[in-house]
Amino acid sequence: MSIDPFPAHVTPRKLCNRNGAINSTIPLGKLLRLSEYLDDTQGQAEVCLSFTRDEAGHCVIKGSAKAGVSMLCQRCLEPVLIPLSLDMELTVAEDEREAERISAGSADPLDKLEIVICEDGQLDLLSLIEDELIMSLPIVAAHEDEKCSKALTALKTKARELDKVSQGNVTGLEALAALKQELSQNKDSK
Repeated sequence: MSIDPFPAHVTPRKLCNRNGAINSTIPLGKLLRLSEYLDDTQGQAEVCLSFTRDEAGHCVIKGSAKAGVSMLCQRCLEPVLIPLSLDMELTVAEDEREAERISAGSADPLDKLEIVICEDGQLDLLSLIEDELIMSLPIVAAHEDEKCSKALTALKTKARELDKVSQGNVTGLEALAALKQELSQNKDSK
């Protein structure tokens, strides 16, 4: 079933009892914590979730999320499009005690078993998806080398040339000052 807009809160027990599914999109601008990592909040995340019960009768959420997010390249400080794609499988527990029972009775190693606690029967589904997307972000966003800024490549080339030419004539700090000045001029010209 396609649900629009994406439900912020759900009752997993009810969805699991009827083998429910959610296929929807979330505007990236609605994910405020994720937005802090992004250069631009245009676009949306596509989310597909199914709610079922496992052999032990526990509610399980399986699904995927995809999004293309714009972050700043940490090399050239220009926007770079990062594709995010994740698969998830979460077991729902009503409280900490049930979470401990689920993990004790599971054949899966703890590093593979993900349990989400659903207090008061309601699950903040929007925050859950946002958390999963944040965890799938790269540690360092960067273009592929050949796609990085031409200005950065020009500065690197100039630095190498200065290093070859200076060989004792210009100290490293003077070369750095010259590069800093050139970078500042390039920024001002934009």
